Amino acid sequence: MIIVNLKGGLGNQMFQYALGRTLALKHNDTLKLDISTLSRAHELGVVYRPFSLQSFNVIQNIATRDEINHLAYPYGLLSKLTRTISARVLKRTHVCFEPTILNLTGDQYLDGYWQSPRFFEDIRGTLITEFTLRTPLPETGEFYKQALTQDGSVSLHVRRGDYATNPKTTGEMGVCSLEYYKIAIEHIRTVVDTPRFFVFSDDIAWAREHLLLEESEVIFVSDASLTDAMELALMSLAKHNIIANSSFSWWSAWLNQNPSKVVIAPTPWFNTVRFDTHLLPESWIQLPK
Repeated sequence: MIIVNLKGGLGNQMFQYALGRTLALKHNDTLKLDISTLSRAHELGVVYRPFSLQSFNVIQNIATRDEINHLAYPYGLLSKLTRTISARVLKRTHVCFEPTILNLTGDQYLDGYWQSPRFFEDIRGTLITEFTLRTPLPETGEFYKQALTQDGSVSLHVRRGDYATNPKTTGEMGVCSLEYYKIAIEHIRTVVDTPRFFVFSDDIAWAREHLLLEESEVIFVSDASLTDAMELALMSLAKHNIIANSSFSWWSAWLNQNPSKVVIAPTPWFNTVRFDTHLLPESWIQLPK
């Protein structure tokens, strides 16, 4: 049995699921999800994030408390103490690619962020299928869908929210500058004929005010009926992507099936990680954030 500890928002949960799914398929094993950490957000002093994978056609076997204790805490209190100290000291446990993880066999409890496509490149087709929406898009979503599948479409994601307002998160992640988006937009204009930008953001008002795009070339996607999963799925339909340093928009670009897609990503991804995370595929264009 493989149990994946889910934590963070939708994009993070997708990374965690992807590694668990890889090991389960590789060894013909059972994959289960530990969602207990999500419900303990207040206790852990982190922002509450709901279980979000249920929006997709993924395997949704939820691990029981006994199963979690058996795999995560085989030595009882000593195991819990060790995990607690590790989480506090390392801050971001298992962010980068660790090749030895792919060699794990038998019962495993995976507790990390696992933010590298190298963990799951071999099951890309499976993930593309499973990270599809369970429920239909609303009427406005269908409108965006049809427009995004047209040639020249570019999804542009602006992540602000806690990146801009929470000092701790700002220090760890940083916010993509307006200059980053200006340069990314200009690059797209040089390689894409008549681009049309679809702007997705958790601060659409900021995007409208600062992204000085011609009215004829931009659509600001703003609809309360669209869930996070729906927005991610829509972004993945664009022919090209300009992403933020957000796992949410990372997945929209990675799931994009256009073989000639142009993806522009910010670097450095983290402010506090000073080594290669192996997060950005070599084919993606990296610009200073």
